[in-house]
Amino acid sequence: MTNSKDQTEASGQPFLRIAVRMLAETVHRQGGLTGGWPSGGVTSADGIRLHQRFGRTLQDRYPEATVQTEMPLDTIYTSGSLSLKIHGRCDALLLLPTGPYLIEAKSFSGSTDHLPSEGESLHWAQVKLYAWLYLADRPEIQTIRIGLAYLSSETKEHSEQARTISRSDLEEFFQKTCRTYVEFAGNLIKSKQIRDRSGRSSRFPYPGLRAGQKRFMREVVGTARNHESIFVQAPTGIGKTVAALYPAVKIIANHWMDHCFYLTNMTSTRLVAAATLADLRRAGLRMKSIILYAKETICPEPEIYCDNRKCAYATAYYDHLPAALRELFLLESIGRDEILACARKHLVCPFELSLDIALYCEFIICDYNYVFDPRVRLSRFFGDDADPRLLLVDEAHNLPARSREMYSAAIEQQTARKAKNIIQSIFPALEQSLTAIDSYMLRLSDILAGNRPGINELEQTLSPDSIMVAEGFRAFREKPTHLISLLGRFAAICRYFLEQNPELPDRRPLLDFYFQALFFCRVAEEFHDQAYVTVANLTAGQPVLRLLCLDAAEKLAATYHDKHSAIFFSATLSPIDYYAGLLSGIHNWERHQTLQLESPFPSKNLLVLVCSSLSTRYQKRQETLFAIYAMIKAAVRVRTGNYLVFVPSFAYLTMLRGLVGSEQDPSDPEFIFQTPNMSERLRKEFLARFDAYGQKTLVGIAVMGGIFSEGIDLAGEKLSGVVVVGVGLPQISPEREISRQYYTEVLGNGYEYAYLYPGFNRVQQAAGRVIRSETDRGFVLLIDDRYGTSTYHQLFPIEWQPRQVQSPDEVHQILFDFW
Repeated sequence: MTNSKDQTEASGQPFLRIAVRMLAETVHRQGGLTGGWPSGGVTSADGIRLHQRFGRTLQDRYPEATVQTEMPLDTIYTSGSLSLKIHGRCDALLLLPTGPYLIEAKSFSGSTDHLPSEGESLHWAQVKLYAWLYLADRPEIQTIRIGLAYLSSETKEHSEQARTISRSDLEEFFQKTCRTYVEFAGNLIKSKQIRDRSGRSSRFPYPGLRAGQKRFMREVVGTARNHESIFVQAPTGIGKTVAALYPAVKIIANHWMDHCFYLTNMTSTRLVAAATLADLRRAGLRMKSIILYAKETICPEPEIYCDNRKCAYATAYYDHLPAALRELFLLESIGRDEILACARKHLVCPFELSLDIALYCEFIICDYNYVFDPRVRLSRFFGDDADPRLLLVDEAHNLPARSREMYSAAIEQQTARKAKNIIQSIFPALEQSLTAIDSYMLRLSDILAGNRPGINELEQTLSPDSIMVAEGFRAFREKPTHLISLLGRFAAICRYFLEQNPELPDRRPLLDFYFQALFFCRVAEEFHDQAYVTVANLTAGQPVLRLLCLDAAEKLAATYHDKHSAIFFSATLSPIDYYAGLLSGIHNWERHQTLQLESPFPSKNLLVLVCSSLSTRYQKRQETLFAIYAMIKAAVRVRTGNYLVFVPSFAYLTMLRGLVGSEQDPSDPEFIFQTPNMSERLRKEFLARFDAYGQKTLVGIAVMGGIFSEGIDLAGEKLSGVVVVGVGLPQISPEREISRQYYTEVLGNGYEYAYLYPGFNRVQQAAGRVIRSETDRGFVLLIDDRYGTSTYHQLFPIEWQPRQVQSPDEVHQILFDFW
């Protein structure tokens, strides 16, 4: 992709940088998404190791040569008023007595038997471009030998193909390639010039700055310019979305970075980011943005399951892509509707189209996984040689848990059995490998049903004393080496089978387990360290064995430290050092900056009441239920309005519901209740009840940490108060206890990391529903004896000025005075 930091030279002539690989792919890629070679299944770490091994063997194979690997090359191509700087690193250059030999290496999975007989044409295009970059300032060389080396990650064998090509042929190929690209690049450069002018001159889109916004924006600019990272607690109402995006506009317009990723795990927050960019455009901005959607949510042929040999949207994708890109390039805001309409019109895969057009968008709004998840990270933006990107990570308090999921892997017996049913009696070797895995899982199921450690009977390198035992649960520190061996054998046989049987009907269950096995083996080999534990338990009666990541901080840090600038921000990033540690790692403790902003709203608008005379501990819940219900009624009867009550669990909600039902009369408020596994329709209906207010009091009862405690915006009169019952502690479980033990060993504060801080974040999220704008007024009532301790007082946000209450009458009187 082009990089505009070199867009102008001293002459002021438009100047674009483009990598050799991107130039080759843009101009020479043809056909469908299937491609002509088996490129899937090779991790970046595997690829690096294969390339390094190949480089070491070259000197042995060519002792008479001077061998250079990862050699940087570049040249300038000028057409009229436009110049291209083409750059890249060729994998190997051998200076032989007979002349130079330039090699491009490609890693792949499987056997060399399934490679294209003459190599992939796109790869030849890439090596030809590298060859011309080498010859451009060496006029004495009239011919050069070029080669492709295909390196198998499974067999470790390699296949090498070579050609000799003349200088004149290479120059003609280079000139034709660049001419083709310039036809598109002309529009691109015009777009960037418009972008830069509008970005530099665009004004803040709202009448004035809220308190804290200016400082936030200043820190974003400084952090990006220095390629650093920062953690920002930005309270609700500060206008954090525009405070992050507006300086990003200036950063891009001044060529410090070309792309900004706005990352969040919540659909509603993505829409807020898109709406903020729309406001910036109304204020004069001319920059492109796109929202990326999960593949399965925009797939027009879900039954085919990405079978690129059958899907009409894939078979000629690259032939149809240029016209689709030209159409989308005219738009400044690209969302689901625009992508789907264009994809159907040009018959191209909408998901791949969204990724391809994203290269030409300044702002990419998407989920965390497109940057941080090793399975779906966008290599076109975050490859080893990628230019720096600006990462705006919203709702960053959610990323630690998500990142642990990203780096965890699981093997499920149910998925293995579905795969086995597909190939039964078709391919004995594959069926046998799946039978061995099924037998392992069957024995695991029997062990989980008993009381003995047992896993050592499956994994014989384990000592029984090293296994944690709980009902239906086992855990140990070591890798399950026997299972990994079985999965590795299955993966090798399955790949061969799939190559030989491309038209296999109903292949989805086999592919599901194949990818599950591949990722499990990858986690075991590439990521597994002291922050992992192997866990086995029963899920819906079926055995599941997981490589559970307890701490992904160092892995997250490796994706952005010294590469990209990351702004982590949230209204509830507290304690801030806790979150900074979970997102950057203890080894990077001194490298991160933090910023805690105060609420821009008058503290008198929020009344915080604390009832610390009632316990919500499990043993006391039945005993204090009636008194807590009395406190809730006292809080919601003072003023007609809408209220939310957050309780510790669905079990507690059921108890409270029973009490409400037995006592309610027509004069009481109307109560509505969250239910387990609420559908999207029921969730919307629940929230829609809060759109009406002022006639009769409405009280919604929901579970803390659930779907209604975050990501909902009930501004103004839609919500007058929140009652929080309990301190939000996560339920005790074997996994949570393992996490506590891990952080006790690593940092010495395991209880805080496993229970206290995650629990209080739930409290903050629930309380944060009340004040959403400078005109909002409301209250938060916290009920639990632990809120009276210094441990919790130290966690209260600065803007909270709590008042102790002891009785329903006191709650009623204080709220009467407040309203």
